[in-house]
Amino acid sequence: MTILIVHYHLRAGGVTRVIDSQVKVLREMGHKVVIASSGPIADWDCECLVIPELDYKSEGTIPADQLLAVRADLWIIHNPTLGLNVAYPHLIEIAVASGTRILMQIHDFVEDGRPANYQLLAGRKNLYPDAPHIHYATINRRDLEILKNAGVPQSRCHFLPNAVNPPLIRKTTPKRTLVFYPVRGIRRKNLGELCLLAAHAPTGTRFAIALRSGAEEPSFLHDDWVRFSQQENLPIKFDVAGKDPDSFPLWLERSTHLVTTSISEGFGLTFLDPAFLKKPLIGRNLPEVTNDFVPYGTLYQKIPVQTKQLPGLEAQYREQVRQTMSAYDRPVNERDLDRAWKKFSAGGEVDFGNLPEYFQRRVISQVHFPELARWLKNALEQPAQEVDTTPWTLTTYAKTLRKTIESIGDSGPVRWIPRDRILDQFLQPEKFHFLRSRLTVSDSSPTKP
Repeated sequence: MTILIVHYHLRAGGVTRVIDSQVKVLREMGHKVVIASSGPIADWDCECLVIPELDYKSEGTIPADQLLAVRADLWIIHNPTLGLNVAYPHLIEIAVASGTRILMQIHDFVEDGRPANYQLLAGRKNLYPDAPHIHYATINRRDLEILKNAGVPQSRCHFLPNAVNPPLIRKTTPKRTLVFYPVRGIRRKNLGELCLLAAHAPTGTRFAIALRSGAEEPSFLHDDWVRFSQQENLPIKFDVAGKDPDSFPLWLERSTHLVTTSISEGFGLTFLDPAFLKKPLIGRNLPEVTNDFVPYGTLYQKIPVQTKQLPGLEAQYREQVRQTMSAYDRPVNERDLDRAWKKFSAGGEVDFGNLPEYFQRRVISQVHFPELARWLKNALEQPAQEVDTTPWTLTTYAKTLRKTIESIGDSGPVRWIPRDRILDQFLQPEKFHFLRSRLTVSDSSPTKP
C-alpha cells in the first residue's frame, strides 16, 4: 500500500531519525512511501513532497488537497497535536473526515510545558480524534497511559518504541577524556548542568555538544551558555557538528564517554545510543523514560542545591507558576502555590536541573560540590556496560510497526477526546519545571533576546 508520512520538517533531530527508520522498514515490507514536509529532502530514498506550509507557523493554512492527492492508504502523522503549526488541527479534521486511515504518532504533548504553543491552538476543540480508522502510537508507556486515561480505547493505543540506529563508527582508543553530548542544544537539554559537570570534572577532561538550538526557540538560550562557559574558562566546545554535519560520526568516534543532562525526553535515544556504540554513558536519569528499559550508564537522579544559596528563587517560582497556569487558562490560588513551593523545595533543597538559567549560572560561579566531583571522577572510570540491544533494533521495530498498522480498521464514526482530559494530567502546579516552560523564558536569563 501507499503510506504518507507527514511531519513539519526533515531537519536533523530525533523525529527525523524515527522517520528514517520508518522509511527503511516500510519499504522493506513492500510499501510505497511518500514523505510530506517542508524539507530539506536530500538523500531520502523515497518520494518527497515539499509543502512549505507544513513547517512551524503561527498563521495560515495547509493545502490539504496536495496531501489527499497522494491517495495514500495510510497516513502517519508525527506530533500532529504539538501546536507548532496553527493549521494542523484543521488538516487533521480534513484527513479524518476523508476516511483515511491515520496513525497519530505522539512524541511530545503540547500540554506538557508548551503554553505558547497551546495558546496558538486556543479555540480548537477538535485535536484528538477517536475513530476505528484513527490509532495512536507513543514512544514511551507514560504517554500511552495518558491517552488511555483521556479516553482513547486501549485497542487504538500502541507502544511503538523507536528503533535505535546510530551512525556506524570505527573503534578507536582516544588518548584524552572527551565527554560528548550528541544532541541539539535546546532548553530542555539542560546545558547549564553540562557546564556544572565541566566545572567539577577532573583536570584534562573535555566536553562537547553537537549542535546549536534550532528555530523552535530563541537562540540566546544556547548562546548565553557559550558566553558563560568562555567567561568561566570551562572545557566545553559548542555546536561542534554544526558547520560540518558529516563530522558528527567523527565526534562519536573521538569521544570516550557520552553524556545526558536532559530534564525531559520522549523516548531517550541518548540513553540507548551509547549501548549500541559501546560507549560509557554518564549523566541524569529520567525514570519516566528509563523505566521502559534497563537503565544504561552511570546516572544520578538529581543534584541538590540549598535554597538558602538561592535568594529570590521562591518569588520567581511563584510568578512563573502563575503565568504558566494562566497561559493554559487555569488560574492558581495562593494555597496551591504554597503547596507547590513546599514540594519543590522539600528539605530546604531544590534540584539544580529545575533551576532557571540565571540561578544555574550563579550556582556554577559560586558553589562547589565535592560530592559531585567525586561522583564524576568515579563515573568517568567506569567501562561501557554489556546490554542486550535486541528490543531496539530495526528488525524488532519493523515487527512492532507492522502489527500496529495492520490493526488500524476501516473508517467509522468519529468523536473527539475532550482536550481537558489530556491537560489535567499535566497541568498541576506541583509539576512545574522551569526548563520545560517556554512562556517566560527570557525572564530566566540575564541576557534578553
